[in-house]
Amino acid sequence: MKIINLDHWLLLLLLLSAGCQPADTLTEGEQLPTSAAVAVAPMPTSAMIVIAPASTMTATPTLPPTQTSIPRSTKTPSPTKTLSFIPTRTPRPPTSTPTPTITPTVQMTGTAVIELKPFGSYAYEEIMPVAAYPVPAENNGWGMHWIASTSQSRGTVDKFVGELVRMHIKWVVFLNTGQDTTSNDYLVERLVANGIMPVMRVYQATIEPYGDITPMVRHYRAKGVYYYQLYNEPNTNVENRQSFANPNQYAIAWSATARQVISAGGLPGIGAFSPGGAYDHFEFLQRTLEIMRYNGDLHLLNHAWFSAHNYHGTRELDDPGGFFLFREYNRIIEQQIGRSLPIIGTEAGSYAGTDEAEMPFIRFQYDYMKNEHEPYYLGFSWWILANRAGGHYDDAWEWQALFKEGGYAHPAIANYFYGG
Repeated sequence: MKIINLDHWLLLLLLLSAGCQPADTLTEGEQLPTSAAVAVAPMPTSAMIVIAPASTMTATPTLPPTQTSIPRSTKTPSPTKTLSFIPTRTPRPPTSTPTPTITPTVQMTGTAVIELKPFGSYAYEEIMPVAAYPVPAENNGWGMHWIASTSQSRGTVDKFVGELVRMHIKWVVFLNTGQDTTSNDYLVERLVANGIMPVMRVYQATIEPYGDITPMVRHYRAKGVYYYQLYNEPNTNVENRQSFANPNQYAIAWSATARQVISAGGLPGIGAFSPGGAYDHFEFLQRTLEIMRYNGDLHLLNHAWFSAHNYHGTRELDDPGGFFLFREYNRIIEQQIGRSLPIIGTEAGSYAGTDEAEMPFIRFQYDYMKNEHEPYYLGFSWWILANRAGGHYDDAWEWQALFKEGGYAHPAIANYFYGG
C-alpha cells in the first residue's frame, strides 16, 4: 500500500475544486478553452443585437423609436405648387367638404337669421355671408357691361351714365388696365354718384401676373369700387399665353392676385368662364377649386365672389345651359366649399339675328332678376352698352351694342328699360 503524503492530498483537492468552478466565477485574466460554452444574461429588448453567421449576415438599419417605416409604394409625395395639366373630362370628387365657420351669431326663429356685421368689419379669416356683400340701393339686379375700352372722354361718360340712369341700371362692369389709377376716376365717380355699383374687370390679355395692383385697388376702393374681376375666360385657349387652357396655372395666378385685392380692402372675383371655351367651363371651375384646396388657398374665397358669362343664345327660356348657368356654378361651388358665393353676371346676351327677335329674351332675363332671382345671384349684365358710339375703335363688337354709331338705339331701351 502506497502512502500519499498529506500535503499531496491537499494539493489534489484544490486542483479538483478549481476544475469544477462555474464560468461566472472566473478570475480576471483567466481564459476559457475554445470549446467551452458561455451562458450570457439576456439583454434588454431595446438594446438587443442579433448576430447572424458571417455567410448570411446583412446590414439591417434600425429606425429611431419616433419613426415609422413606410413601404415605398405607399409614400405620399410632398405637395408642390404646380400640378400637371389635366385634360380629361372625367370629374373627380372633392377630397373633403369643409364645414364653413361663420363668425356672426345665428338666431333660430323658425328659420336661420344671420346677424350681419358692417362690410369691412370681417377679418381676413372670417367667412363673409352672401348677405353681407355690398349691393346698390334699391337693387333690381339689372346690370350692363360698359364700353369695350379701358377709358373714355368725360363727354362720353356723361352721356352714357345718363342713359344708364334712365334705363334703371344698378350694376356696371367696366375695364381698367392693370395698375392704372387714373383712367377711370371720372367714370367711377359718376356711377357711384348716381347709385350704380361699379364692377371692375382688371384687364389683362393673358393669364400672367398683373404685377402689384394693391395701390390701384386701394385707390378705387376709396372711390366706391368693391368688386374686382381677375382675368377673363381662362378656359379659352386665346386668353392663355401657352395657347391652351390650364386650371392649374389659373388657380395659382388668381390666388396670388386675390391676396393683393383682399389686403387692399377689395373683393376678388373668380372667373368668368366662357360657356363655349376649349375647356368645359363647369369642369374648369371644379378643377380650379380642387387645385386651390390642394394649394391651401381656399381661405381666399372667404371674401370672394364668382363672375358669370351666362350667354343664352336662342335656347328655350328655361334651358339650364343658357341664362340659368349660374345655378350649376352655384351647385359646384357648394359641393367644393360647402356654401354659396355671390355670383354677378358680367357678360351675357341672346343675339337672335334682329333686335326685335331679341326683345323676348331681354324681357325674360331682366324680369327674372327684378322679380324672383336667387339671393346669391346679385346682378345680370348684358354685353354691351355701346361700342363705336362710345369711342371704341374696334368694329368687332358693333353689331352687339345696344347703342350704335349714328344715333341708333336698340328698341329694348325705350320699350323696356326706360319703363323700369
